[in-house]
Amino acid sequence: MSDTSNTSGGGKGGQQPNIVIAPECQDIFVDGVIGAMVRDGVVRINLVNTRFNIDGSQVEHAVVSRMIMSRSGVRNLHAALEQLMGRLTRSADGRREEDHAASEED
Repeated sequence: MSDTSNTSGGGKGGQQPNIVIAPECQDIFVDGVIGAMVRDGVVRINLVNTRFNIDGSQVEHAVVSRMIMSRSGVRNLHAALEQLMGRLTRSADGRREEDHAASEED
């Protein structure tokens, strides 16, 4: 993972903490989330990939990893995802404007 930008808020006085990616860090690809629960203040989220079952007759959702976080960790994740969604929306809007301008030139 090459992006080391901090999207989870700031430290004291607006300073950003130093972020280091540990050598054992692994990238995980998932198609989505299926099932989440809160128990005793701990949030558990199942991350899934879709695939065909062994005989290829049905699509199934395979849990490939689970995120287990504190409530405050989930709030931080939510804030980071909100910022990411804002950037995705802005970049998609920019692309639509470019596509619209290109189609007017044709």
